[in-house]
Amino acid sequence: MKAPSPTEAQLDAELANALRTRKKFAQWFLEQTKFRSEQALCVLCREDNPWSRVVSERLNPESGEVEVLKKDRETDVLAVYETSDGRRLALHIENKLEDGFFTPHQPESYQERLSQWRMRKKLGMYVDATSVLVAPRAFYERHLTAAQAFESYVPHEDIGQHIDVFKRSGESR
Repeated sequence: MKAPSPTEAQLDAELANALRTRKKFAQWFLEQTKFRSEQALCVLCREDNPWSRVVSERLNPESGEVEVLKKDRETDVLAVYETSDGRRLALHIENKLEDGFFTPHQPESYQERLSQWRMRKKLGMYVDATSVLVAPRAFYERHLTAAQAFESYVPHEDIGQHIDVFKRSGESR
């Protein structure tokens, strides 16, 4: 009998644990992002869905007016790395299952979050950040336009080469 497919929360916990405890994996993961040339250690990793209010401006399609929206947003996994010179870099990781979906404005809200969460003590006091989508290739291909709002994409299948539970993430539910 096959083991059941992992939940998103289980994958978040496994990813965060590996980032915290496995230096080689943490460096490999960092190399999949815009920080690929940095040598840094993961010093903080939260999979408890850190959240904060994000303020954004959107064009109202009906009125044509610019609206200011305030919405509580969360990040599945927040990993903060520290370089040898003390700079802190954050990865805001959004994890999706194969049959998952994006909520309205979710992908594009990450860009506002990256800057608005900067230098907050409870979020690791980072000075620079990037958004990372972690999902099976089938999800990425099905949601390609929205997925491209993220600065980096790391397939579950690639993470599965390092963390066994990610090998099962695309199996039928």
